[in-house]
Amino acid sequence: MKRSNLLTLTLILALTGCHSSVRDSSPSLLKDGVQLHQNKVAVDAQHAKVIMKASGNTSPVEFAVRRAADPDQRMEVLGTVVDSGQGKVFGWIAKLNEVVNSATVKRFPQLEVQADADQPFQVSGYSKGGGVRNTYSCGPLKTTFIPERSKVYLVEFQFVGSRCEQHVYDITQPQERIPVMSMPSA
Repeated sequence: MKRSNLLTLTLILALTGCHSSVRDSSPSLLKDGVQLHQNKVAVDAQHAKVIMKASGNTSPVEFAVRRAADPDQRMEVLGTVVDSGQGKVFGWIAKLNEVVNSATVKRFPQLEVQADADQPFQVSGYSKGGGVRNTYSCGPLKTTFIPERSKVYLVEFQFVGSRCEQHVYDITQPQERIPVMSMPSA
C-alpha cells in the first residue's frame, strides 16, 4: 500500500513539473545549503558577464533569463536579489542584511551569469509583496539585448516612486555606465 502511494505521489509531482512555463535554477537551502554570497562568474574571450541588481527599494526582485541558443526556451529563474542599502545605511547594517538574506532566504545583493556573445539574451525582473492592505506587483519587465564578447553588463531593476523600470548598462569599465539599447521582447 505504501509503495503504491509513493509511486502515485512521484507520478503527480513529475507530471505537474512537465507543464511549468519556467525552469528554476535558483538556489535553495535544501539544494545548496547555507551560502553567504552568490557564486561569481568570470568574463572570458567567448562570453559576456551579466550582473542583475535591484535599486531604490528593499523589496525582493526575482530574475529569470532566456538564452537564444538554449534548446529549452522557457525562462530560467536564477534567483532573487534585494538591495541591502549599501551606501544608504551604516556599512555594518548593510553587510548584516546581506548575510542574513543570503544565508537564510537566498536573496543576494546581486546575481551573476555568463551570456553567450553575439546571441540575444533576455532578462526578466519581477517583484511583488506588501502588507495587510498594501500590496504591489511590478513586472515582469523583460529586456532583450545582444552581449558582446568579454564585456560586463548590469541589468538594474529600479524602483522609481510607485513604478519600476529595468535598464541595461555596459559596465566593462567600472567608472563608466553606458546605456545599452534593448531589442523588442518577444
